[in-house]
Amino acid sequence: MRTLIYEYKQSLRALKEMKAAIESKSELLEQDLQDKTLINSMITEMEFAIQWMASGRNPDARRGADRTGVYTLDPKIIEVVVPNKVTSEERKLTEEEKWLLDDMLADLTARERDVFTLVKAERLTFEYTAELLGLTKSSVQTYLKRAERKIEDRKNSSLFLFVKK
Repeated sequence: MRTLIYEYKQSLRALKEMKAAIESKSELLEQDLQDKTLINSMITEMEFAIQWMASGRNPDARRGADRTGVYTLDPKIIEVVVPNKVTSEERKLTEEEKWLLDDMLADLTARERDVFTLVKAERLTFEYTAELLGLTKSSVQTYLKRAERKIEDRKNSSLFLFVKK
């Protein structure tokens, strides 16, 4: 990673030199202005990438809540919800576990299931999930709250049925 950051910093230095060369001209042509605009955007992107690589976190995450690990849910459900992922134990689900999972997710709409899977199982941010699904961030949060509430209600009603017997 250090080598990559070093190479990015070298590229950033070269971009800044190119920008300085354009700015040093006494008279700027239309092409020079376009080049300067393009170089400025490249500099911004390079600085963003370097900052992300150096810190290991998204520099745009303002409140430090960019990690979805803050929100907890039963890990067994999350393990199973992610399609095509190998679990740490590499075991197959029993028929009873499959039935329980289907039962837990049965009340979710397709959109709630998509949001739940992307945010909780795939660990994507609200922003990226919203972008993927063509929603707003607040809609993703609303769908996730609904899904979690439905799952929790389903768990409670299932526990009630098991305790009652």
